[in-house]
Amino acid sequence: MIASVDPHTGQEVARFPALAPAEVDAALTAAVRAQAQWRQRGLAARLALLRDLAAVLRAGKRRYARLITAEMGKPLGQAEAEIEKCALTCEHYAAHAPSYLADETVDTPGRHSSVVYDPLGVILAVMPWNFPFWQFFRFAVPALAAGNGALLKPAENVPRCALAIEEVWRDAGGPDGLVRSLLVEVEQVAGIVADDRVAAVTMTGSTRVGGLLAAQAGAALKKQVLELGGSDPFIVLADADVPAAAAAAVDSRFLNTGQSCVNAKRFIVADRVAEDFVAAVSERIRDLRVGDPTEPGVTVGPLARADLRDQLHDQVRRTVAEGATLVLGGAPVDGPGFHYQPTLIDHVTPAMTAFREETFGPVAAVVRVADTEEAIRLANQSEYGLGAALWTADVARAQRLARRIDAGAVFVNAMVASEPSLPFGGIKKSGYGRELGRHGILEFVNAKTVSVAPAPAVVPEPGQRTTVEPAFPPVVLRPAQLPPRERGGGARTVQLVTRRRGADSFLNGITTFAPGGAIPLHVHNCAESVVVLAGQAIVEIDGVEDELGPEDTTYVPAGVPHRFRNASATEPMRILWTYASVEATRTIVATGMTTRVDAE
Repeated sequence: MIASVDPHTGQEVARFPALAPAEVDAALTAAVRAQAQWRQRGLAARLALLRDLAAVLRAGKRRYARLITAEMGKPLGQAEAEIEKCALTCEHYAAHAPSYLADETVDTPGRHSSVVYDPLGVILAVMPWNFPFWQFFRFAVPALAAGNGALLKPAENVPRCALAIEEVWRDAGGPDGLVRSLLVEVEQVAGIVADDRVAAVTMTGSTRVGGLLAAQAGAALKKQVLELGGSDPFIVLADADVPAAAAAAVDSRFLNTGQSCVNAKRFIVADRVAEDFVAAVSERIRDLRVGDPTEPGVTVGPLARADLRDQLHDQVRRTVAEGATLVLGGAPVDGPGFHYQPTLIDHVTPAMTAFREETFGPVAAVVRVADTEEAIRLANQSEYGLGAALWTADVARAQRLARRIDAGAVFVNAMVASEPSLPFGGIKKSGYGRELGRHGILEFVNAKTVSVAPAPAVVPEPGQRTTVEPAFPPVVLRPAQLPPRERGGGARTVQLVTRRRGADSFLNGITTFAPGGAIPLHVHNCAESVVVLAGQAIVEIDGVEDELGPEDTTYVPAGVPHRFRNASATEPMRILWTYASVEATRTIVATGMTTRVDAE
């Protein structure tokens, strides 16, 4: 059974049975079926659904936030901010996925080569409890935009949040089965990872569990993205703005009751400003309010579970016993629930527990250093490498120092945070791979090389439309041989050099159509062969329309009226055309105007 416990009261509020093997099997089958249809739906349609997801999240923000608070104890205002961040991420990828996933042309003489991005399939996400909505949406939004499916194995203490994510997907009109929360026991995960219907795995959580999951996925030869533990340094140099640094330090350490991989945890402070920094941080910690996370003004809620509170208290006791100075806090809060006093420990050294181990809760450890070199050395003296903050007035020097810090992200004069436009992830035992930004969406795609060599000349029967091979070799020798020209209607052409083949001559060019772009109905005095390089084309030949996708070809006999238009309202389209003569002419049907193609 999977239980939902209110960490503020310690009382169980709901209980759910784990899915039976047959139910898991049915979920995997449904996900594979849904993903096969989803990837064919087209990018524009997928992104429209992301916008609908954002709207559903905002409409239910208060309700979802209360669910987060009830299951893991986050103060209500922070829970609402979590939902808003999910909505912003949906909107970010709805706007930027077309450029992130755009085909890339590669210069390969004699062939047209490109890199295209195909989805991998159904991705399993093993996610933690500290940001039960954000952790899933952070992975799933770019993965879904790319055409993948998403299965969520949530932490066992947030089952209601996981089921609510399914509800959000359904309310936005998402296809059945493509997004599914699997309420399963830990012992069931290995079998799901190994199942052939799961294409890849992502996880956010502890380094220990990440190692176990990596071994399982590696044995099945499956791609993984792991965002694991962190012991982020917060470096305050002697020239830093101490009041600003202290304010950011408290926010960075005590946000989400200190339960975040990228919370600042080791405050590495220059001796010259250490006293002022500790005093300023102490004053701000005293202003924090611990209590019922649903009450206005409460800034520190309970820890998510009793065992997490007890583990944190043990780390504090060991650090003080090792010689550190306890400045504030240092004990559980009396009463029900899993609350812990906001705690500040000073004079921590690298040999002490709070320096060596990740402290997942409201505990700040101050390490004093003599100079910048010692600060950088101690910042890197950790098995983790997730994020780091650096505070100094010398921004130019900060740019150089940031390159020396072992971390997936370095924020200068700001607290570390994740945002949709920037890649997020770590090095060393903080994991590998990236989420968010363009790097995040490319983690779960197949970067496929498509390289097309010229085909032998094939002369089709009169009136033949789409063919397996182009009628004339689609030769690309030197793009931009002639300056690009605008064709009107959102079409732009680059004419290429002529290729002679025996006694025959051919004229080539590439025309790019803007979203919704088209060229008018026209005829040529020679035959034409066309290859669609990217996008979806609607071709009309002698009054008959056909739809062509990448690598499809078509043949137009001389004198036959035809035209092309872009079937997409959001993505560009490119065609490579080949004329059977270097003296080709084009006549616009509507006006009767005739021009020489090679003279345009």
